[in-house]
Amino acid sequence: MISTKVYRLSRTELARVMSEEYVRKYWWFAVPIPITGIFFLSLTTGPLQALGMLMLLWPFSIPARSVVFSTKASRLFTGGCHVEATPEEIVFIGEYNKNQKRLRYVISTDRIKELTERGDVLLIRLRTPDVAPIKLDAFGEGEREEFAKLVEDAIKSRENGDEP
Repeated sequence: MISTKVYRLSRTELARVMSEEYVRKYWWFAVPIPITGIFFLSLTTGPLQALGMLMLLWPFSIPARSVVFSTKASRLFTGGCHVEATPEEIVFIGEYNKNQKRLRYVISTDRIKELTERGDVLLIRLRTPDVAPIKLDAFGEGEREEFAKLVEDAIKSRENGDEP
């Protein structure tokens, strides 16, 4: 079993990570809308021009939507958590809160699509449109490579139809 040190992600860091992932994943959608908005603003009048303004401003709402969508997850990450990984599952375990309860988020390894490093965060991308961040400094010496191998093996075994 691989166990990381306790790490924290602020709501701002979590929103930044989620916004970046949204734009990376849906760039084909996030780029043409503001461009079309520029055309509507410059070439039309009336309601279409107002629609063009909304289309132009739409990308600026991505960080705000990331804050809203990551509200529940932020309770786990802002309070501090650590990760325990086995070949069957990866468990995010929160620190004790004021009610002496621990938040837990369990990811079965057969739900993992890939592992990606973004800046100071290691992202576990799931097959559903979701990600789970782990700070790189939470890993001890050699643990990150061991964790990456564990995830790679789980992905390979799923693709081959084996049990993880």
